Amino acid sequence: MVRNISFYMFLGLILLAPLPFGSNRPWSWSLLSAAIGAMLILETLTGRGEKTEASWLFLKRMLPGLLLWSGVVIWIVIQMAPGLPSEFAHPLWFEAAAIIGVPTNAIISLDSDATGTALMRFLAYGGVFWLSARYCQDAEKAAFVLRAFVLASMIYAVYGLVIFFSGLEMILWFDKWAYQGQLVSTFVNRNTYATYAGLGMICSIALTFDVIGKRLHGILTPKEMLRTFFESVFNKAWMPFICVLVTTTALLLTQSRGGFLSTCLAALILIGALSYARLLPSVFGYSISVLSIFGGLFAFTLSGDIVFNRLKGTSLAASIRDDLYVMVIDAISSNPIFGTGYGTFEQAFLPYKTLELSGFSWDKAHNSYLELAMELGLPATFAIMAIFVWLLGVFFKGLRKRRRRKVFTAIGLASTVLVAAHSLVDFSLQIPGLTVTYALLAGMAWAQSWSSSQRQKSKRS
Repeated sequence: MVRNISFYMFLGLILLAPLPFGSNRPWSWSLLSAAIGAMLILETLTGRGEKTEASWLFLKRMLPGLLLWSGVVIWIVIQMAPGLPSEFAHPLWFEAAAIIGVPTNAIISLDSDATGTALMRFLAYGGVFWLSARYCQDAEKAAFVLRAFVLASMIYAVYGLVIFFSGLEMILWFDKWAYQGQLVSTFVNRNTYATYAGLGMICSIALTFDVIGKRLHGILTPKEMLRTFFESVFNKAWMPFICVLVTTTALLLTQSRGGFLSTCLAALILIGALSYARLLPSVFGYSISVLSIFGGLFAFTLSGDIVFNRLKGTSLAASIRDDLYVMVIDAISSNPIFGTGYGTFEQAFLPYKTLELSGFSWDKAHNSYLELAMELGLPATFAIMAIFVWLLGVFFKGLRKRRRRKVFTAIGLASTVLVAAHSLVDFSLQIPGLTVTYALLAGMAWAQSWSSSQRQKSKRS
């Protein structure tokens, strides 16, 4: 009973995380991190009655990712540690000491406070994944997480659409200070909300076919298959299907090209995975893929003046972005192994800014991989990338080996592709409200990617 209550508290916390500006304010991400820490303690206390064999099996499966993640955590702590050999310190410390004529503390991070704050958020993301994986070993809880997120994503989309079409330039009860005329829901940045809406769309599509997929199998003509699809949607899957329509509309109105294209790629991956899992017939899957491509291009074209106006600024924006990437790569080369300190991009990038970039704040690199490489150094960045490769490997294995509930592994694949692709051109995974949402879905998919036969044996023993 207590464990169920802790599960609902945890899920409610994550679903509410996007509400206060994506939890991208010091007070909100601090509160979120503290609450996740409390949830970890509560889950540990309520899970003490679990069989030792089951706990060891969970830890064994988690071990590769846990070792990589722990290695990154240890490295971030080292970046803040004083008293390291001078060879470890960033060269900017010595330049600063030469300018002011006073010796400085030779540490790796250029701003240990910023690194400590970023570490707190990183620990919280890992905590969400761990909790989601622990709770979602129970198939009923995993199904509840999926349905709850689909509903939550629709509520955020409906809110964004109401604000957009009413002409209110507001986020909650505050006047918008950026992205006027574009849908952002409760987030500040349209690209971040586009990623969140994309995750909602992916999960809604998966849930729709999970409910009706078996009805489409059999010897059916294309006309019969289409009729069966709509009959099944109206009778059994109307809620997730409505969510598909609502979140897709909200996604388009964000006018985020990166979010739109990343979601299209993820949707194609999802359709392929669902077809492989036989949750929908291959012919139907191929047809949906083709229709999705042409439908997406058609919808993108229908944006008319909006797209034209955005494309007019593309060459300038692309030129500035290219200059930014070149400068970030130059900054990485100054200390490629040790980095500048996790969470210090804004401070570390100041010496590299040119007159062309002086009119922009550039507190983010708009490429999470380059930003991580600059802050953490290349070895730790590769370790984080290896975590995502490990997740994809588990999802692929689950798609191949599992006999049931493959919808979760399909969601894991598609959502990981979505956030990984969008991170090439933006920083959505650096916004806490979005990142804890992805961690929730990834933990759910990871937990359901393993066969339950061994777990059942341990329960019977």
